[in-house]
Amino acid sequence: MKLISLPQNQEIKHFLQIAFILWLGEILLIALSWAFLPPRLPFFYSRPWGEEQLANPAMLFLLPALGLVIFFINSLISALLPKEEKLMKQILAMAFLVFNFLSLVTLIQIVRLVV
Repeated sequence: MKLISLPQNQEIKHFLQIAFILWLGEILLIALSWAFLPPRLPFFYSRPWGEEQLANPAMLFLLPALGLVIFFINSLISALLPKEEKLMKQILAMAFLVFNFLSLVTLIQIVRLVV
């Protein structure tokens, strides 16, 4: 059994293609803005305002890394599902797309705030 295989459904393929473009956009945004980032930037918005929110710029790579983890977990779940479960497979692909979209928006906001 293949754990990661190309989906047969065209709609799922489109979701994954868009999600990977967004994921590459995250990596590209970090790479292009790296030289302009300060030594500490706001990252942990759930913490109290001030020093506790700040993090090293390397923490920005956490968002694309989490995107890959979600992709692999969703691919594993999708591979274990029967072929008849097309809706669940679409939901898993859409979850990857939504996570990457929100991650990219978050990265854009952080970079805009500090650069």
